[in-house]
Amino acid sequence: MKTTLPQKKAKTSKAYVFALVIIALFVLVAIFARQLAPHDPNARSFKISALPPMWVHNDYMMGTADHPLGTDRYGRDILSRYLFGVRTAVLLAFCAIPATALLGILVGMISGYLGGRTDRFLVLLMDIVQSLPGIMFVVIIILILRNRFPPVWFSGCLTLIIGFSVVSWVGLARMVRAQVFQLKNELFFEAAVSLGATRWRIITRHLFPNIAHLVLVWIANNVPAIILLEGILGYIGVSLVSAGIDNEFTVMSWGGLFYTGRSTLSSNPMILLVPAASLLLLSMSFVLIGDHYHRKFSR
Repeated sequence: MKTTLPQKKAKTSKAYVFALVIIALFVLVAIFARQLAPHDPNARSFKISALPPMWVHNDYMMGTADHPLGTDRYGRDILSRYLFGVRTAVLLAFCAIPATALLGILVGMISGYLGGRTDRFLVLLMDIVQSLPGIMFVVIIILILRNRFPPVWFSGCLTLIIGFSVVSWVGLARMVRAQVFQLKNELFFEAAVSLGATRWRIITRHLFPNIAHLVLVWIANNVPAIILLEGILGYIGVSLVSAGIDNEFTVMSWGGLFYTGRSTLSSNPMILLVPAASLLLLSMSFVLIGDHYHRKFSR
């Protein structure tokens, strides 16, 4: 055992470190997007509209090093919009998932701990929410709430965070509820109740520490869901805020690039492929982290 355990740990740690490095790079890009972007992502110039990537040179179009990934039909620099889209993806990952997890933990804890009528009511609520068509319900929430917040750069993301949190907490709540029911049969729980511990102390000192690892794995495995959801909504044309001129996206996001790139696959496939590859890489990194913690806590 002493010789095999370190080897197993080393194998998993390589993937874990790789995933952390990738996520750290995306976070740094998100923080310094304004400094890294070569142009204003919203600057329009029809003189340079629909430029191909800089390595494309033919009789019809010629890319330039000033716009490495080319421009869209309004002359906006694709690389700059991609870098600002990283900021949107990171904001969604680190805000929507914790908000959803907090709601799921709260409902699951209350349902599992109190039981009885409270549990039956919350289970009914979970069944109702889970029966709703997820993407359609998120679209409805976005259409109702968008532009209801102050016009700051992240205001459009707030609508998606709210929509995702409303429909995605049920899975975690059911998992927490089941685990709490199981923990209530353990001796340490009965001992805490016998010693007169308050409900708050039992939940925070005895129950939550025993489910924290499950929550951590759930968070890591569900981060890709919110990023992918934004991409899907963008691809089908649902903007996080009301569309601007000519129905173009006014929020820089990977979903906005998907929307632009679906009609330019033949002339400039990089508009769609670069954010798609980034979404895949970021999602894979969080899945690797979730797998690392799952292996760690299941030993």
